[in-house]
Amino acid sequence: MGRAYSPDYFDFIDNAQVRNQLQQILAETEEDLDNLSRTIQKYGARVRRPNLPSKDQFVWHQTEGGGAPLPPLTPRDWQITLGDKLLRVLNMEELDEICADFGDQVVNPHKGRWDQDCILNGASASCIVRVGRDVFFDNSDFLRPDQTRWIVDNVLGPEYRIHEAITDGHGDAVFAILKPGVLLSSKHDVNLDLAKDFPGWDVCKIWDSSIWAAMEVGKFKYEQSPGAWYVQGQTPTPEFTQFVDKYLNKWTGFVAETVFDVNCLALDEENVIFSAYNKEVFDYCKKHKINPIISELRHSYFWDGGISCCTQDLTRRGGLETYL
Repeated sequence: MGRAYSPDYFDFIDNAQVRNQLQQILAETEEDLDNLSRTIQKYGARVRRPNLPSKDQFVWHQTEGGGAPLPPLTPRDWQITLGDKLLRVLNMEELDEICADFGDQVVNPHKGRWDQDCILNGASASCIVRVGRDVFFDNSDFLRPDQTRWIVDNVLGPEYRIHEAITDGHGDAVFAILKPGVLLSSKHDVNLDLAKDFPGWDVCKIWDSSIWAAMEVGKFKYEQSPGAWYVQGQTPTPEFTQFVDKYLNKWTGFVAETVFDVNCLALDEENVIFSAYNKEVFDYCKKHKINPIISELRHSYFWDGGISCCTQDLTRRGGLETYL
């Protein structure tokens, strides 16, 4: 499970409004992740959290190094377990201690902390979706076909079947497997052929994010102050927006396109974690005897990351199954 920076990492900001708004986001993000961790552990999983860089190192990057580096918040983007291998798509130092536990099971094509010649540069592990022995590769904005070929040749064995799924990147926010035969999808699935790839499966398609509507982020950004960053319970300031755009531009994304209700975590075939209530989704879960669990992420709209993004399952019980 990911981790955001601690609020005290930004004590150096002179502008009180900017400092307070950012520290509120960081404090509430960690509260929500702690709650998510307790929820996952309640259902029998063990949770590992990455380390943070030293505060001095971080402040140097923030003030001298061209902006704050990404916090280790979204491990779904950076690594993935495929078969009995742990593939490090992005070589993040904060995950070294966790990855060390996997020994020679780790596949790491990076020769150093930053390797300009690495085949996986620019790739995201969120473009890989596992369905038992079937593995879907999203060959689009965040995963090139040659990167897919390298992963297939160097990580996966012949027992796996390879599929292509085009979603323009980050497939975990486009469709999600809740249990065998049950699939949650979004308005961004237009380039997928779900009827062909998942024959006979029941599909529920969601058009809009309930978080987006509930927080009125869209109304704020598009009607009142386009481009500004919304902080729950506070009046956003131009200074805060300018700070985010200048120093935290590596953190944020185009949140309007993300359907967070699909970005969920299936703990097992009976329990799935969502970040907010959505009547259509919860009715669909009830239909398939799935228990929907809410674990709030109040600042998904800032991070552009949901429950799936903030988690990455490393090991699961059971063997290789055929679902398709």
